Amino acid sequence: MSSKPKSPTSEVSSSPNPSEVESFPAAPSQPKQSFLDRLPPWVATNIRSKQSRKMLFRCWLGSWAAFLVILPDRTLKTMGNAAFFGFLTSLLLPPSFPVQFFFFMISTVLVGTLLGWAIGAAGMKAALAARNKVLLQSSLQVAKETASGFANPDQVFRIEIFQGDFLDIRSSVVFGVFLAIGTFVFAIIRAYYKSLIFMSIFGTIAIDIYCAIGPLFPFHQFYLLNNVLIPVSIYTAIALVVTIFVFPQTANHAFLGTVTLLLGQLKVLLDAQEDLLAIAPGSITPEDPKISRLRAIRASMFAIYQGLTFQGKFINAEFSWGRWNGDDARRLEGPLLSVISRTNGLLSFMKYVGRNSTARDSESVETKTSQSLGMTDTFLVQQLYQHNEASERQHSLRLVDLLPQLREATHELRSAASNGLTAVSSTINFVNTTRWSLRSTADDLAEQGRRLDSAAERLRSALADFKASGRLRLLEPFEPHLGTPAPPLRALYMCYVYSASIVVVADAIIAVMETVQETTTKRKKNRLWAPKGLRQLAHAFLFEKSTEGDLRAYGENQEVKEVVPEGDGEGKYRRDPDSREPTNVLQKIMSGLHVVYRWTKTPEALFVFRYVFISIALWVPSVVKSTAHFYYVQKGLWALVMAQTTLTIYAGDQLYNYFIRLTGTFIGLIVGLLIWYVGNANSRGSVYGIAASVAVFLVPLMFCRLFAPQQYLQGTILMASTVVLIVGYSWIDGHLTVISNVGIGWPVAWKRWTLVMIGSAASFIVMLFPAKSARKAVRLGCAMTMTSLSHVYASVMSAWISGNPSSKELKSGKSTLADSLRQSLSAVALQLRDLKDTAGLARWEGSVRGHWPYDDYMRLAGIQEEMVAVFAQLASALSELDDKWRSDFLHHTKVLNPNFISDVLSVFSIVAQSLRTGEPMHTVLPQNLLDRLLYHDAAAYAIAPTLDVNMNHIQELRSLDYLFYATAVIGVLQLIELLDELHNITRNLCGEVPFKDFGQWKDVHQRAHVSTPKP
Repeated sequence: MSSKPKSPTSEVSSSPNPSEVESFPAAPSQPKQSFLDRLPPWVATNIRSKQSRKMLFRCWLGSWAAFLVILPDRTLKTMGNAAFFGFLTSLLLPPSFPVQFFFFMISTVLVGTLLGWAIGAAGMKAALAARNKVLLQSSLQVAKETASGFANPDQVFRIEIFQGDFLDIRSSVVFGVFLAIGTFVFAIIRAYYKSLIFMSIFGTIAIDIYCAIGPLFPFHQFYLLNNVLIPVSIYTAIALVVTIFVFPQTANHAFLGTVTLLLGQLKVLLDAQEDLLAIAPGSITPEDPKISRLRAIRASMFAIYQGLTFQGKFINAEFSWGRWNGDDARRLEGPLLSVISRTNGLLSFMKYVGRNSTARDSESVETKTSQSLGMTDTFLVQQLYQHNEASERQHSLRLVDLLPQLREATHELRSAASNGLTAVSSTINFVNTTRWSLRSTADDLAEQGRRLDSAAERLRSALADFKASGRLRLLEPFEPHLGTPAPPLRALYMCYVYSASIVVVADAIIAVMETVQETTTKRKKNRLWAPKGLRQLAHAFLFEKSTEGDLRAYGENQEVKEVVPEGDGEGKYRRDPDSREPTNVLQKIMSGLHVVYRWTKTPEALFVFRYVFISIALWVPSVVKSTAHFYYVQKGLWALVMAQTTLTIYAGDQLYNYFIRLTGTFIGLIVGLLIWYVGNANSRGSVYGIAASVAVFLVPLMFCRLFAPQQYLQGTILMASTVVLIVGYSWIDGHLTVISNVGIGWPVAWKRWTLVMIGSAASFIVMLFPAKSARKAVRLGCAMTMTSLSHVYASVMSAWISGNPSSKELKSGKSTLADSLRQSLSAVALQLRDLKDTAGLARWEGSVRGHWPYDDYMRLAGIQEEMVAVFAQLASALSELDDKWRSDFLHHTKVLNPNFISDVLSVFSIVAQSLRTGEPMHTVLPQNLLDRLLYHDAAAYAIAPTLDVNMNHIQELRSLDYLFYATAVIGVLQLIELLDELHNITRNLCGEVPFKDFGQWKDVHQRAHVSTPKP
């Protein structure tokens, strides 16, 4: 028997024969699809959803009402020639949010408009003071004499104003300065504060209006924005009414609804395990539809959770009616994140099995190489592969033989866990949907409680049975071979990994169930909850750098930043290599200027400068006497707005914006013309006809606006905006006397298209000088996430070695490190999701300099996503491992060899540095970390340590702690295999410095000096 714990290191490396599929049943036939099933999922899902239909009706009603108010002549005259702005705002910001969230969102619109008004009014005041008084008096006298000969001198005077007769170069320059200041401020907001995107857009429009029309007036005209603010204020009142009285939804209700959705996703992922365990390992590939679907579900869970945490910031800022208050609901955030993180291990296991089953052909063990990983196995690794595979074949103990037994052994635990998720979801849904029930729900609530208690008891019982006896069934096929030298235990260790994953998932689900049980028993009746915690609302808007949903629909990519677990803050070790900390006032001033200088080189700064430049460039024709009248009459302002809104930080993002926005505009032209001519034919406008036409077409328009996938939202917004402008301008020109008559119907449509093309062309030209490539952003983002993952690795290894925090603290989640690790992994997962989106946009930059290796960068991001799952699995295993086991086996755990840890962190650092700088890596750097692990292990045991660890190996294998110990070790092995893949991909991307004959010499040296590694 072994005098030290049998390490799973050497067992996990060989692979089963993928041809052995006879024990796995065929997949069942697919049921017949209905009509809705043939539609895109986002359409079918929302048509079926009762909540989505309620939201659609509420938003449709609010938007239609915002349109109806412009039809009567009295309200139209009050609102003026921009009366359609309320209708436009209803499609940009529909009342689809909970009451207080919508209130704060619409407040950003109003605040942005008022801020733009303030800057514009200040500019007007300064511009009038800068005017040449003599020239102004002379111009006014000439205008008075000219108008006196007409029947309506006031109208003639107005025409002279908009013909540019009172333009003054000094005044125009001052307006230009204030336009530059205003657009600079709003560009900064747009670049750095994504949640304030509507403030930026509406503030920019406000300052554009003021600075484009203000210079035409020879006197104060501080109420220029009345025509914008009055319609928007009317819509705000309408939206608040429908939000409160038409299928109202509080943040509390939305939060619990999102929790229910998240639990449903978790259940889908858990239920899928039954089918995955029935598939032959050789048929599991990354391209498999089932794996792809589960990968998408995993990504969506992190996105849903991010939205959940953002909703939670508003949950205590409202009056709500129900059994649970905001704090009760937010107690679910921590346990749910734990379930999400731990569920990752299940998918990670299946992908690891599939990758290792297809990575190496088992037909010839003599020529075994890991060519699928892009590298050749060293002599040490080849020896290990040969030994393990030969032993497995001899004893028929391959993974393919164990999977049916694993499936059967874990069936009851998986079923109980799935049932637990169903019970929790049902209870939360009941609490959430019976807020306004007229009948007594006490009996129903008690029944829900009994079901939840029963499900919890079943899960606890199944978990206890599995820990006591169920897991031992996996050991039965190996028991006859345990007394032999070096038994083949690779398949057993892999089964242990899955078993540990399902155990920690069950523990996390129990924690969620206990939280719901405790909260449900607090109170039996609904009650009114008053708001509190208003301070966090300002924090949510002003200090949160990104949000979910509609706020990501305007072509803005989130900057990827380094994620450092708490306690390892970069400020403690990062230094400026060119200077030390400033010590006097002058040094501090110069240091601050240096920070500003460095900022000017960032993509965000370049975006801000472009934003200001294009604003000035397209504003100039409005203050040139020969073009001012044409600019005003033909609505050149909309070309300026289009140029500003299509401008983005990265070129690929902007090129995609052109495609999706121009497509949306074209569709909007068709829909807008249909709405107008169906409702009015060739007339100047029929009240009842246009009201009915808009009511009908607004349903699919609003549906697309609310539920279209993220990548299409920019197009749907432009489509909706184009419809509003065609219908709005046509109605205004037919019923209101205006100087700038755009036309009715078709003339509005083609002018809108022309202005969109002019604005897009202008922003395209500005984009080129110089272009900021999204490709480089993807590369740098991958480097940053690699660095973040290296910090996570160091933190996890430190916790394993030091025993601080303890297993109990890790499991309870009360440890600062445990919470920090969960938050860090969640942040990296979301960054990787955004990087994939950015990589998709980067393809729009074309291949001018050569083909861009899109697939390689997607593999980089995908492998790092797998790393996130492995880290979650590793941390979960450590949280379950007894502290005594951790300390007793510290010196016998190969993956904790300090030299090996140094090698792993070195590779992390080198790969990240190569991606960051684009420099090639040297070919002598370790390309196979398993080889380094075996080398360090052989060196360590050349001098045998004397340690008092004398446990029987069979007893070790039967121990529950060994299950988690093996899982932790194999987690590190999975990690280094993924790191080797990242290393190889980066070599292919950045190149490598050659060292002639080094590989052959290394192989000869190992054959001569290193014996076959110990299994």
